[in-house]
Amino acid sequence: MKLFVMRHAQATFNAPSDRERPITDNGEKQTRELLSLYQQDLSQVGELWCSDLLRACQTAALVTEATGLPALQKTILSPDGQINHVLNELQQFKADEHLMIVSHQPLVGELVSYLISGNIYQAHPFTTSEILSLELEQVGPGMASLCKQYLPG
Repeated sequence: MKLFVMRHAQATFNAPSDRERPITDNGEKQTRELLSLYQQDLSQVGELWCSDLLRACQTAALVTEATGLPALQKTILSPDGQINHVLNELQQFKADEHLMIVSHQPLVGELVSYLISGNIYQAHPFTTSEILSLELEQVGPGMASLCKQYLPG
C-alpha cells in the first residue's frame, strides 16, 4: 500500500472557531504549486480522505482539482484524533492500493512516526501543505518506509 500523508494548507487564526479556520491565499497558492509540481506522482492515488475541519476540506478540494478524486470526510482525522482509529480504517486497504490523507498536526506527525518507527514519540514536524509518501506491506507499528517528501516552495 502506498500512503500519502498531507498536512492542510496554511490557515488563518481569524475565525469564530478552530473548526472554521479557512486556508490563506498564500496557503492555497503554495498548495496549488506543490500539487502541480508533483501531479504525476499523485496520479497514483486512488482514494482521498480528509478531516471535516474547514482548512483540511479546502486543502482536499485543491487535491481534488489536481487529481479528480472526490474527498471523503472522516471525523477520525481531526487534529486530536486517535491514530488507532485511523489504523483500523487503513487496514481495509490492499497492498496494491494508494490512499491520500489530508489532516492536521499532531495526528499526521504521530501517525507517520508510529508507522515508520513504531511509536508516536518521534513525530514528524509537518509544515503546512507538506506531503510524505509511505510504502507499507501491512499496516502496523514500524511497518512503513518513507519513500518521498514533498515540500511547498
